[in-house]
Amino acid sequence: MRVVGIDLAASPATTGVVVLDDGAGSWAARAIAEEADDDLLVDVVRGAGAVGVDAPLGWPDAFVAAVAAHHRFEHWSGTTDRRPMTHRRTDVVTRDIVGRYPLSVSADLLGVVAMRAALLQQRWADEVWGRRAARDGSGPLSETYPAAAFAAWGIACRGYKARGRPEEARAVRGTIVRELARSTDEWLALDTIAELAVENDHVLDALVCALVALAVVTGATTTPSAGEAEVARREGWIHVPTSPLDRLRPPP
Repeated sequence: MRVVGIDLAASPATTGVVVLDDGAGSWAARAIAEEADDDLLVDVVRGAGAVGVDAPLGWPDAFVAAVAAHHRFEHWSGTTDRRPMTHRRTDVVTRDIVGRYPLSVSADLLGVVAMRAALLQQRWADEVWGRRAARDGSGPLSETYPAAAFAAWGIACRGYKARGRPEEARAVRGTIVRELARSTDEWLALDTIAELAVENDHVLDALVCALVALAVVTGATTTPSAGEAEVARREGWIHVPTSPLDRLRPPP
């Protein structure tokens, strides 16, 4: 089995990719050194059993409906309360778990990343899987959010991306990487990418995406309720771990 984690950005230069390889029961993590353009991201998921992507896989239903109606010169369905259009159902659930909203896919710069994710979903369907992957994580593709994973695992991450305080951010990443290594040392070798994950937050996030994707496979993440299932298939669903990281194990 092979697991891929992608910290997707609008630019290939700031996109991180980490692969977890199963070598006959002994797992190892490796980072993809090449610039992660769309062609590489198509190639790297070939043969992967699970793919975790830090990017919204869809837009809020209310936003899509309102913009489509506005485009046709029909009634704008929004009100002064813009939250139904700025945040998906999964964003609300994630806020309830970790205490804050993820960035809005429709009202923040994250929308550019979502556009790239939408194109990749199409290419993965056409060139890899033969059909569209479900956006709720029930297929090979799952949506991840590293900050929520850190919160769920009890790993302090405040400041790990601080661009204006690089030494402080590096120190925080060092603590995070040591905790990830300690919690997974029984089955996963991180020595080959540990230093790179400390130096580069995109690599660190991609590693977390891969770990969450593995947690999805083992049923150890949040899933939509029966009433949320249909909307999650359209809007996407952020998978947040539901058990400590040191209990994560690959499927037999």
